[in-house]
Amino acid sequence: MALGQRDASVLRRFEEFCALEGLTVDRALENGDVVEAFLTISCSTLRAHSLGTYRSTLRRLGGASRTPRGFAASLAPGPYDERDLAALWSRARSQGNERRVANATVLLCAMVGAGLRPREVAHLRGSDVLRSNGRVSVRVRGATARLVPIDELHASVLVMLADEQRGYLFRPGASVRDTKNLVGEIAATLVGDPDEVTLSSGRGRSTFICRHLAGDTPLRELCAMAGLVDVESLARYARYVRGAPQTKAELRALTKRQR
Repeated sequence: MALGQRDASVLRRFEEFCALEGLTVDRALENGDVVEAFLTISCSTLRAHSLGTYRSTLRRLGGASRTPRGFAASLAPGPYDERDLAALWSRARSQGNERRVANATVLLCAMVGAGLRPREVAHLRGSDVLRSNGRVSVRVRGATARLVPIDELHASVLVMLADEQRGYLFRPGASVRDTKNLVGEIAATLVGDPDEVTLSSGRGRSTFICRHLAGDTPLRELCAMAGLVDVESLARYARYVRGAPQTKAELRALTKRQR
């Protein structure tokens, strides 16, 4: 579908927001909560009539892009397996200086250990690593603010990093936080064997979600931890998890049984 100049401009700005959040544009367009988050976060300087134009444009484009009933939801990026994760940790530790090691370590802990999106990683502070009753959680700021409990492996590393740096944990010297390259260029340039697995924010987040799907985490609780609006959003990840509900209807049914 050919887009007019105004539609193309609005969509381009929305695509930049989705890149920062690690979202798929087509799916994000269908989600009214994501559209409203975009208007709040990325369009705060626009006048009211311009916001209305953006909202109506995105709703119209979202309606045109909806997947017909009966079609499966698009797959999320595949999760890492244990061998992949071992290779990524080895690569993180082998970076050329302490700064790069710290950045790579934060990415692994925040994306694999907490399921954070790129923008959320960029805004993570040492003061957001919280300890209470022997448990460690990460406080996520922004449109999908939440607390995410962290497993023991990633918690111990994050606590150590947070004790050293109370400000921004990832690239603390960067003056601009909301750029898609802040996380992407570090993930893409980690030194290591080019034939080995590479670090991806999408696969890191998928690993976090799939691990919880494979465990006993209630689906509503998992959605809260991952910053997802509804349990149907888990369908993109459930395809990778043996024994997990494989349709949106099955996800809804399991959620009812877990109440």
